[in-house]
This record gives sequence, structure tokens and C-alpha cells, in this order.
Amino acid sequence: MQWTAIVNPAAGRGRTRKLLPELHAACAASALDIDLQVPTSAEHGHTLARQAFAAGRGVLACGGDGTVGELAGIAAETDGLLALVPSGSGNDFARHLGFDVGNPLDSFAVLEAGRIARVDLGRAWAGGRSPHEAPTWFCTVASTGFDAAANEWANGVQRLRGTTLYIVAMLRTLATYKPRRFLLTVDGEAHMIESWLVAVGNSRSYGGGMRVTPNAALDDGMLDVIAVGPVSRARFLRTFPQVFKGGHVDRDEVQTWRGRLVEIESIEAGEGALELYASGDSAGALPARLEGTRGALRMVVPALAPVPDAEPLAGPPT
Repeated sequence: MQWTAIVNPAAGRGRTRKLLPELHAACAASALDIDLQVPTSAEHGHTLARQAFAAGRGVLACGGDGTVGELAGIAAETDGLLALVPSGSGNDFARHLGFDVGNPLDSFAVLEAGRIARVDLGRAWAGGRSPHEAPTWFCTVASTGFDAAANEWANGVQRLRGTTLYIVAMLRTLATYKPRRFLLTVDGEAHMIESWLVAVGNSRSYGGGMRVTPNAALDDGMLDVIAVGPVSRARFLRTFPQVFKGGHVDRDEVQTWRGRLVEIESIEAGEGALELYASGDSAGALPARLEGTRGALRMVVPALAPVPDAEPLAGPPT
């Protein structure tokens, strides 16, 4: 297999840019044919990915969940093969699949000793787009409400990353945010709710390991949905630490659903449009339609990744 490594140097708030010399060295040292590319823009990266897949090459996504989600969507549309180097800020998709997110360069060994599996992706239409238009693909969690507002602020911060950044963003947002009313529809069943947030998970976590949808799986084609009811700020703060182990879903103020099609509409009068964030990036304003897509992505995963029916990789050329 020949590979094109596509590097997002901005991922991880500068972490990936600092890794560039080591990424170049790892590509050169590999027994595989790996061509490293540093695109000049996201659109340029998308073009490089499409060209690589069209030429029968795999794509090695070097970046965070946003980068991986975008390239995974292109891979899903072309049935291309994706691998990853988790060098972003959160790396929650890689974390779910069993990659060592603390040592991103170890992912080069997965290229030679891992397996090929089909894993689920989510796709979303927001900002007025219809299902007949191109979706926003996401690999981790899409959310709106409180955590989307925190995410928006966090995206403008350079000095922090990962869980620390999200906690700071959460505390800052908590001072002014209030619960909103939503019409949430899961597989045709409508729910009028008032909630701090609505999170829709393809995988388990966001924000660098916060297991917001802890029961999400990558092989069932389903989306896991949670909503946190209109509790006081003090109670919200008491509930929040449980998200690191997923214990919040057992609290009375947390509602959960699971389905293949999720629709979210804001019904808060007099408020500005609420944004949907998907894998850490804005996907557009509500209303939104989200779908689980079973087995959409062919991907190289670690040998012990929690996905069934994975096939062994062919060994490196001799």
C-alpha cells in the first residue's frame, strides 16, 4: 500500500507544526511508501486526499478530530482507506479506537501491524442545508447549546489545549449561558425539552477524553444522544466531573436516546441562532439533521481496537 500523509500544521494549537521534523523522519524511515504533504489550506488538503484516493493510495491524516473527520468523509465518499496520526488537541476518535494519543508517532507502527476495519461515521446537515446537499461528516460528537458555545470560545484560544482548554471554556461560558428549549426528534419520536446541551455521539468522547456519550459504539450505525436538563448552575457543576467516566448518564437530570436519525431544532423565542459543532468545528446553525452511517469508513486501526470483523493488513514490501 502506498500512502499520502496529509498534515494539518495548525492542529493541536501548534503541536502538529512542532512535530513536522519528526513526521518527515518517520515517513522516511518507514518501510512503506509514504509521501508527506503539508497543504496550504483545508480545501487544498481535501484536494490532495481526493487525488490520493483516486490514485489508489491510502491517506494518513495527521491532525485532530476536525482534520480526521473531514478526511474521513472524503474517504467514505470514495471508499478510500484512511489511517491517522493523532496530533491534535483532543484526539477522541483515536482514543476510542485504542491509539496511544500521548505518543502520536507510534501510529506509524499501526500502518504495518494494524488491521483494516469498517467503522461508523456521523453526518450532519445544518445551516439551511438539505439532505440532498453535501453533509458535514464527523467522527466523534456533534453538539449544540452550552458546550457548542464553549467550543466556539475555545477555538479562538492558542495557549491551552485538550481537557484543560475545555474546562476553562466551560467555566467561562457557565457564567452567562442558560438552558434553552429544543425540539429533539429521534427516529421520528419528538421530544420537547429544556436543556443545557444536546450531544449526539458517533463515538464516546470529546474535549480530550470527556465521555459524554459513554455507550456509543463504532460498529452499530447508531447515534447516542444525551440532554442535560435545566438544573441550576451549581448542580450542573456538581454533575460535570462525572463526564470523565461517563457516570453523568445515570443522573436524573440527564436524558438519553439512541437512533439512526436525529433532528434538533431550537424553539427559544428571541434568541440568536444556535450553532451545531461537529468534531470540534462549526457545522452551521440549527435546525440540524444528523444521521449515523454504519461502516462508512475503511480505516487502519490498532490490533486491539474495539471493532469486530477487522482484516489483517498486508505486510510491508520485501
